[in-house]
This record gives sequence, C-alpha cells and structure tokens, in this order.
Amino acid sequence: MKGKLIEATDSEEWRRNLSVFPRIDVCQLPEYHIAYSTRTERSKPFLWRFDLDGESFGYPFLLTPVGWMLPNNIWRDTPYTDISSIYGYSGPLATTVENRFLETAWTEFDRWAMENQVIAEFIRFSPHAQTKSFAHTETRIESNRDIAVSYLPETEDALMQALDSKTRNMIRKALKSGLLARELDAREWIPAFRILYDETMARNASPDFFSYDEDYYNHLLALPAGELRLFGVFQENDLISAAFAIVHEQGALYHLGASRVEFSSLGANNLNLFFMSKNLMDAGVKFLNLGGGRTTGIDDPLFRFKKSNGTAVEKFHIGKRILDAIGYRKVAEDWAADFKTPCDPSKLIFYR
Repeated sequence: MKGKLIEATDSEEWRRNLSVFPRIDVCQLPEYHIAYSTRTERSKPFLWRFDLDGESFGYPFLLTPVGWMLPNNIWRDTPYTDISSIYGYSGPLATTVENRFLETAWTEFDRWAMENQVIAEFIRFSPHAQTKSFAHTETRIESNRDIAVSYLPETEDALMQALDSKTRNMIRKALKSGLLARELDAREWIPAFRILYDETMARNASPDFFSYDEDYYNHLLALPAGELRLFGVFQENDLISAAFAIVHEQGALYHLGASRVEFSSLGANNLNLFFMSKNLMDAGVKFLNLGGGRTTGIDDPLFRFKKSNGTAVEKFHIGKRILDAIGYRKVAEDWAADFKTPCDPSKLIFYR
C-alpha cells in the first residue's frame, strides 16, 4: 500500500501517472517543475503517487534540503527537508474526494515524509484542477489574492462580448492603428522575447526572482509540441508585445508577458491577449489562467489589466502545514541563534 516516487526527469512516467486524473494544471507538468526547480537552490522535483481500490492520489512538489547561508558566507546544513509547490498553481490531485481514501493516502504520504525528515509543506493550489479540495485535513488554507481567468466560449464573437467595453475598444483601436497579432515560433523568437521581457522587468523594477536565464527558457522548450505557444503583436516589423501560453488539454496559463510601454495606449497588450485567447479557444482550451497582480491588492495595476482582459475572477489559495513540530522548532531556534533575530512567524519557510 506504499506510494511511489517519480522524478521529473522521467517525464514520460510522470505524465503517465498524471493522466489518470480528470483535470491537470499546466503547472503540474514535469517540464514546468524542472524549469522552476533550477530557481530554488538544491531542490528536486518529484511526483508522489498512491493507488488503492481503483482510486488514485498524486502530489507533485519540490523537495528541498533545509539550510541557509550564514553571515560569513558559509552554508549551514540541517538534517531536514521541506516541500513546496513550484511558483504557480499546483497541489495534490485525486480521483475522489472520499474522506477515507484521502486520509489513507495522506497517512502513507506522511509516513514517507517522516522517513525523509520533511518538517514543513507550502502549497500553491490550482483553481483549474481544484486541488484545494484534496488538501490534508491539517493544512491551514489561506486566500492569497484574486486572479483573473477566462472561461473561453465557443466563438470569437462570444469571446469579444465577454470582455468589458473598454477592453473591446482598445482591441479595435489596436487593429485600426495597423497593429498585427500573430503566433510565433517559440524557439526562433525567444531571443527577441527575452530582450522585450528584460526591458519590461527593468522598467517595473521587478525583483530578481522574475529574471529568467537561458536554462529556464530551454526547459520550457522541452515541453511537447503544442504545449508552449508564443504570441506577439507587431508594428510593421517591430515586436512590441509578446507573451507565452503553456497549454495542456483544456487548460492554459498566460506566462511571462512583455511589451513596449509606448504602445500600451494603442491597445497592443489587449490585442495580444485577445489573439492568444482566440487561438487557444480554437484549439479546444476551456480555461485560461491570466494570474494575479504584482501585489495581493485588488487595485494592483497589473491585476486590473488582467481582469479587464479576462472573463472572470477566481480566488487563489495557498496552504501551510508543519509536519514535524520538533524539527521545525529546532530549525527556528538555530536560525534565530545564527542571525540573532527571531524568525518571522507569518512566513512558513522563513529560512529561504
């Protein structure tokens, strides 16, 4: 009755084990996990799978050794590990919400976690795969922020009518201005996209976390054909707005949008999102996650823009759980002694 552990490097096995679940978020794919594991030092992406009496449970996560860099630039190791979701929308999956099965699955998972000295777990739940409904009963679930989404209809006219009037006007303005939207070959256009993206991040004074190196883009390019799509808007031959969509079955994620600021008043970004949504809709995608803002506030400018280009708003939830209270307390005490300050009680993984 024990579960099995699958590494993301075995992408075929990972995907085969995901395929039993009725709805999967693109953030739960192995290639996405590998891409983001490179951004958390020493972490490794795994999928834990458990089956019993015809029902299945799956849990993708990053397993990371607990440690920190001391003021003298020496790494402080501990015997512990922690679990976290990749940056995005993930969490556990199951073929049923039946309490007895979920309790059994989590009991087996916690046994594995104890063997691997996991002290804490931080989850970013997927609204598309509704993973919050499969959480451990001891997980503290919190509403983090509103996110913009699109429930894509059947026709282009219906999609246009689902947007607010200002957004529709901006799309028409972009078209009248001669702006042209088209889908791009991702491999060919990544160099141009990176220039546009890096300029956008610098203009918005974005944290270093949102800078992506060549390895990250190469990991995205490892996605199977049709799962990484790049859309751009041009003024004549100049790329002025671009964004990726990561696609799997009927779900998609808007990812890494960038633009030239001087063309925002012409509706370049609105046109690009509409063109992306239309093309995804034509490919059978039903749910497009546009994401949230740079902050959790409902007045965040980026969130307001995404909201105006989507068809609905959903709540994004996170989950926190301490699995080993004694080990977690020991880590907190050691960290406080090393830095001569108490840890932040509001931050579960305070040491990273």
